[in-house]
Amino acid sequence: MAKEKKTKEIKKVEREFVVGLQKAYNCPRPRRAEKTIFLLKKFMFKHFRASKENVLISNAVNEFLWKNGREHVPRKIEVKVIFIEGKVNVFLKGEKATLPKEEKKKEEKKEEKMTKEEKEAEKEKEKKKDEKKLAEKAAEKSAIKRG
Repeated sequence: MAKEKKTKEIKKVEREFVVGLQKAYNCPRPRRAEKTIFLLKKFMFKHFRASKENVLISNAVNEFLWKNGREHVPRKIEVKVIFIEGKVNVFLKGEKATLPKEEKKKEEKKEEKMTKEEKEAEKEKEKKKDEKKLAEKAAEKSAIKRG
């Protein structure tokens, strides 16, 4: 009998929500923006059962919540949510969604395209920086000893 290979299927769910943030107006004015972020994370926990540490909010969403200051937050927000392997990524409805892992892959591809000469040049630059830092530290130590 042949063994069956078990492949891990990555479960990816994309949904759009309108999140109500009216409850933020029940707390003191200076804390409303913080409360909206808390409510957004709570909403994502309710719908996806992901812990609050695994809810990642994009910069565009954060800027949208803070655009009128911390006291005058929006009453509701339209978001696009991508749920992958226990992590919830929250984006604005019209925003282009780029996941953190995809960005790392792009950086790796750029490094592969670099020629050997460019890599050697970068290593030399790093060595020079390290030598410069060591020289500065030595100068500081000698200055301290002198008084």
